Amino acid sequence: MPKPDVAKQPALTPVLENYLEVIFRIEAKDGAVRASSIADMANVTRSTVTGAVKLLKDMGYVEYSPYSLIYLTDKGKDIGRKIAHRHFVFGAFLEKILMLNPEDADVTACALEHVVPEHIVQRLGEFVLFLKSRPEMWSDWQETFKRENIFKSSHTAATIAETLGGKRRGS
Repeated sequence: MPKPDVAKQPALTPVLENYLEVIFRIEAKDGAVRASSIADMANVTRSTVTGAVKLLKDMGYVEYSPYSLIYLTDKGKDIGRKIAHRHFVFGAFLEKILMLNPEDADVTACALEHVVPEHIVQRLGEFVLFLKSRPEMWSDWQETFKRENIFKSSHTAATIAETLGGKRRGS
C-alpha cells in the first residue's frame, strides 16, 4: 500500500535561525516582540520580517497573527537560545581572546554560529570560561601575545601549518 503524501517541512536556514535568535533576545528582554523591533534589530524592512515570521509560524517556531505580538513556541525558544548562546561564545572568543574589533567579531560570530558543530562550540566556551576564571592568565597572555606575536614580527611568508610542521589530512 503506498504511503500518503506528506508535505516536507522546509529546512531551518541560517537566515531563519537569525530571526529566531533576534526574537529570543527581544522576548527575553521585553517579554513580547513586535515585528518593528525585529526589523530594527536585524536591520531589515518590516515586510521582510513579516514574511520570515509567517514562515516560522508555519514551521511551528512562533505564535503570530497579523498586527499582533510575536512569541516563540517552546521549539522556537530552544533554537533561539541555542543560536544566541553560540553567537555569544564565538563573539567572546573572537573579541576577547583573538582581540578582533567588536564589529568584526559580531559579523564572524554570526557566520560561525550556523556551521560549527555543537561539541566544538562547547569546547570553545569551556576554554573562554577557563581563561576568564584565571585573571592572572587572562591579562598576562594577552600582553605576551601582543609583544611576541611571531607572525607580525616575522619577515617570512610562512603559514601556521608550515611553522608548526603540520600537514593537512589527505596531503
